[in-house]
Amino acid sequence: MAGLLSAGAVAFAVAPLAQADPADDQYLQTLQRHGIGWPSGSDGMMINVGHAVCQDWSAGDTLAQTVGDVQKTLGLSNNGSGTIIGAATAAYCPEFRSKLP
Repeated sequence: MAGLLSAGAVAFAVAPLAQADPADDQYLQTLQRHGIGWPSGSDGMMINVGHAVCQDWSAGDTLAQTVGDVQKTLGLSNNGSGTIIGAATAAYCPEFRSKLP
């Protein structure tokens, strides 16, 4: 559903950080390779955004809705949002790859 990314990003502000797992490492490394940056110490926020992408997919959101959510949450372009969505889908919810162009 639209808005899940916003809620997920806000929820992170009060959630404790967990140790990164291999999927988190894959996701963050993919973002870095594609030039997506974030403030130091904000890995957990980016990981939460990635998981929120999968929540959007699970809720039946379209690609356009999910792109809009990422744009609202992080202020990125369509291209940057697409990079995050692709990386999140590959790392966290590959069962939804068919939703990608």
